[in-house]
Amino acid sequence: MKSHALFKAAGRAICEDRSISLKDSVNRQLQQGPGARGLARARAKDWDAHVDHMEALARTPAFAALRERILELAELAPSDRVLDIGAGTGLLALGAAERARSVVAIDVSTAMCERLAARARAGGRSNVEVRTGDAAQLPVADQSFEVVLSNYCFHHLPDPAKRSALAEVARVLVPGGRFVFGDMMFSFSAASRRDRRVLARLALRMIRRGPAGLWRLARNGARVMVGRSEHPAPAQWWERALVEAGFEDVSVQALEHEGGIACARKPPEGRGGLTAAEGATVAGGPTPTR
Repeated sequence: MKSHALFKAAGRAICEDRSISLKDSVNRQLQQGPGARGLARARAKDWDAHVDHMEALARTPAFAALRERILELAELAPSDRVLDIGAGTGLLALGAAERARSVVAIDVSTAMCERLAARARAGGRSNVEVRTGDAAQLPVADQSFEVVLSNYCFHHLPDPAKRSALAEVARVLVPGGRFVFGDMMFSFSAASRRDRRVLARLALRMIRRGPAGLWRLARNGARVMVGRSEHPAPAQWWERALVEAGFEDVSVQALEHEGGIACARKPPEGRGGLTAAEGATVAGGPTPTR
């Protein structure tokens, strides 16, 4: 029981720091200034106050590599219209704008949107449009995009909101459109060997920090127990949820750190997606509760 609580507390710390191996890259580059400390204090509902920290994170080699992998899997064409959900300061949006016809970048934070728009103007990216909006209620028309992208956004949403976001992605994609996203992919339940490895790795790192690290583990464990933590889902959950949302060609890959990358496609015209019941059967049974 104690080790289970420790895993959950470590998971909360992962969510705050945004990654394990990615976090290491951030710390190496920001440890000389206030950025590393500020990044660890950032909260999901206070992104406006942490634009500089998140932009610094986006500049790290680890996140740059993740961006390139997502863009590679998206197979962007010069004629593609792209939507970036949870765009932040433009990690994916600006990269996609170099390869696609147009990009609409959406983020819940007004300050993030303003920074992204400024970066697009400075870079001469006239094909980038920035909008403030919610992943679960996208402010765009039906069938408006050939490609939808996202990176490290969906773990901020409870499971029902994740499903709403998937339904929204299906709504805004054209038939045959592609969906590629990266996110935290593990479970606080530590049910799998990978979950335990991810959580134990961070727990050990926190313990090595001494009293401050132990205090943080205790604090984060309390947040998990009262439901204030963020909401990462394991790769298996995403596989089922994507199929149940009607996507096909679903592929979800867990990475070496806490993250993963998922790819899926909206069925072409005339080939509707599966119902939730059919999707659950194909994915190997009903979606488990976590």
